[in-house]
Amino acid sequence: MRIARVRATNFESSAWGDFSEREADLPLVTAMAIHPEYRHPISTWRPAEAMCIVEVQTDDGLTGIGWCEDYCGATSRIVNGHLSRFLIGADPREITKLWDLMYRGSIPYGRKGAALYGISAVDIALWDLRGKHLQEPVYQLLGGKVRDPIPAYASHLHYLDDDRFCAEAEDYVKQGYKAMKMRFRHGPADGLPGMNKNIELVKLLRDTVGDSIDIMADAYMGWTLEYARRITRRLAPYDLKWIEEPLLPDDLNGFIELRRTSPVPIATGEHEYTRYGFELLIKNNAVDIVQFDMGRVGGFTEARRVCSLANAAGLPVCTHAYGLPTLHFVAAEPACLMAEYFPVPVWMKPDHSETDFFDGAPMPRGGNITVSDEPGMGYKFDFQIQEPVS
Repeated sequence: MRIARVRATNFESSAWGDFSEREADLPLVTAMAIHPEYRHPISTWRPAEAMCIVEVQTDDGLTGIGWCEDYCGATSRIVNGHLSRFLIGADPREITKLWDLMYRGSIPYGRKGAALYGISAVDIALWDLRGKHLQEPVYQLLGGKVRDPIPAYASHLHYLDDDRFCAEAEDYVKQGYKAMKMRFRHGPADGLPGMNKNIELVKLLRDTVGDSIDIMADAYMGWTLEYARRITRRLAPYDLKWIEEPLLPDDLNGFIELRRTSPVPIATGEHEYTRYGFELLIKNNAVDIVQFDMGRVGGFTEARRVCSLANAAGLPVCTHAYGLPTLHFVAAEPACLMAEYFPVPVWMKPDHSETDFFDGAPMPRGGNITVSDEPGMGYKFDFQIQEPVS
């Protein structure tokens, strides 16, 4: 069996499902919040949403599929224009070797960013292909399920007013979620009044859901070390499971110092890449919860290596974002805590309806998710990719 064709296709559709559309005009602090003209909303500065679908077809007609983000069309161009040369004619079962070829071959412009997005999508496609070839679900190839069903946490909670915020949180509890994540609205540019509002919002969430629900909060790279040190001390009474991405991802020294002093656990990693990036975070005691994205870290092959580092250090993993590749991995990886899911807030209904994810990943039921036993990833895309490669 040999790889006969590789194709990466750019789609003007979000790899986040319709969450990106829902979030586009909602307030939240981000890495750009220090610049007034890009403070709110996130749509003022993020590039147009796009997705790269990678198809790897063998000479006997099997096709594996992987996907990732494709901002500015960069990833699809990298896969078609460069990474494909390491794949054509190769044995698709040699996934470890192919990963190494793509990583080493892309170092002149890679190591992180769009090149790793592409490597991730190809790797996911190769695992999907292997599962189809062996007639096994990918989670079985990873060692089998260690959790069934998978617990999910509700990830949304953008504050507009007390009524909508509290109604949303209460609805998640009614649906059976045991954990939920909110977005901070304010950062250093908003001064002490903004910090006070952030703290009031966490208190409101805790008072709304009670002490038997885990709560988390996302700062999306929008704080400084000084700000984060100060606010985490004041947030200690509210028993946050974690604060997510409080600093820019390259501020390693800042994360080291913050984790040393913060009474609240620190999570980061969705904008980190490969075992090399995570080794720095883990060995320098810069993180409490490891949070990689399957479509950025390097796919299944590299995610397993990162989990080995986390396991050895006694750190839990909580993957970023949703989709079938993530669910197969979380089902089979002991280090993982739960899966992130982006439900439609009750106050957005019926303008937005809740449906299965674009790749066929099911909606949680009672706060839990069950992955099917179909071969490979079991994709059921809600759009037509293209006619089969010929």
